[in-house]
Amino acid sequence: MKYNPFDGKTYKARNKNNIFSLEQAAQNEAPPLPPEQEVGYLSVSVFTASGALPVEGALVTVYVLDESGTENEVVHHVSDANGKVPLITLPVIYNRFDPFESSQYYFTTYNLRVQAINYYTVNVLDLRIFPNTTTYFQIDMIPAAIGPRDGTDTTIVIPPSPIDISND
Repeated sequence: MKYNPFDGKTYKARNKNNIFSLEQAAQNEAPPLPPEQEVGYLSVSVFTASGALPVEGALVTVYVLDESGTENEVVHHVSDANGKVPLITLPVIYNRFDPFESSQYYFTTYNLRVQAINYYTVNVLDLRIFPNTTTYFQIDMIPAAIGPRDGTDTTIVIPPSPIDISND
């Protein structure tokens, strides 16, 4: 058995020398078309409230939720002295040949969490990443009050657009 790293499948070798002639290749079989996998980009900058000063050392985490609600981390970075993290590359997966699976505008949704010491956490839910497009976010962190905290973290939910609702 041989493992093909390009499609993640295991195949039984037909020719021990792994040399095939054109006559041995299947003439009428076309491989099924895989879903398109392109990438989109996310640029994140972290600042204090109203964008006054950059926040160094903020943990920026991109994650997705599975069916059970468990967070699966995709990537995380720490902001530099300018409040920036490296450009994040994220897969955008769709099947352009399946109109029931894909809408007119192709995107994949992710969630974003930004945490920093002495600041309240900021969550951005349902962030859309489009293929070959950079999405920019400037996160403004609110300094944490001294004393007990009572749920003053910020959560931003990006609502569906009318086109999303019409394609359901």
